Amino acid sequence: MLLSLAVASGFADQRMRAYPDHVFQKYIPGILDHSYGAPAIYRVLMPYGLTYLANSTGWTLPALWLATRLLAFLLAYLAIDRYLRTWFSSGEALTGVAVVAATIPLTFTNSWAHPDAIPELAFFALGCYAAVNRRDVLFAVTLAVASLNRETSGLLLLVYLVAQPWCRQTAYKLAVFGTIWSAVYMGLRWSIGWQPYEVWQLGKNLEFLKLLPPAYDPYYRSYAWFGLLLFGPMYLLASLVPPGTPPVVRRLLWVVPPFAVVCVLFSSIIESRIFTPVYPLVLPGLMFTLLRADTSKSAV
Repeated sequence: MLLSLAVASGFADQRMRAYPDHVFQKYIPGILDHSYGAPAIYRVLMPYGLTYLANSTGWTLPALWLATRLLAFLLAYLAIDRYLRTWFSSGEALTGVAVVAATIPLTFTNSWAHPDAIPELAFFALGCYAAVNRRDVLFAVTLAVASLNRETSGLLLLVYLVAQPWCRQTAYKLAVFGTIWSAVYMGLRWSIGWQPYEVWQLGKNLEFLKLLPPAYDPYYRSYAWFGLLLFGPMYLLASLVPPGTPPVVRRLLWVVPPFAVVCVLFSSIIESRIFTPVYPLVLPGLMFTLLRADTSKSAV
């Protein structure tokens, strides 16, 4: 079933894009020669990884792009499934993955697919799993690799903070993890070179909320609202978790507001893919609310 959901998502992702070839015709070459501009040039994992595989295997870049995109969906759904099994049965966890697969097309608002978006979902789900289950080595490795993919991986530090008991040992571990993330963040900018870009996006985002020009179709005009339409109902339902729900499920919701603030201030909200990491934060609470799961399954 996970493979079926991954193929369905991959098919929709490919068919909904106006310019599906842009990523391997312009984006990846632009990342490699640093001409595409910041912050994209610092999101090196997929562009450099795909280029290495193409040179090593003899596969064409378009073929590798389609194959790894499908693999990214599958790995993301596997990570979400394993994460949800912390509290739920296999069937219930599959229901959670199906919720993601059914709604994730609302994040396909770009005219071409960004290669970091679906891997970000996989890394964030895996990081949440590691934090909640106190798998520190796995968390450190996930954080380091995810930092090569996208800088918002730093918000996994907040996930770790709310998932762990608040004590001196947790503070020490967070210092180590923060150092890992900072080393990757600064190392990329030192090795590639600093390129200035327009960081502050609040003004543009407030304009986007007024809807895009009438020349576009109604859905296109409303792209700025897709993130709220997608995760607003999920967040509200997740906040209604029944008594006896593991405390960490409630605390994961604490990460959503600061994450949303970062997105609104520093990202373009018409690209609703930026909200994809919210899935692992709200899914456990959403499922406890809707399924009234057996809270004795796990003490985590």
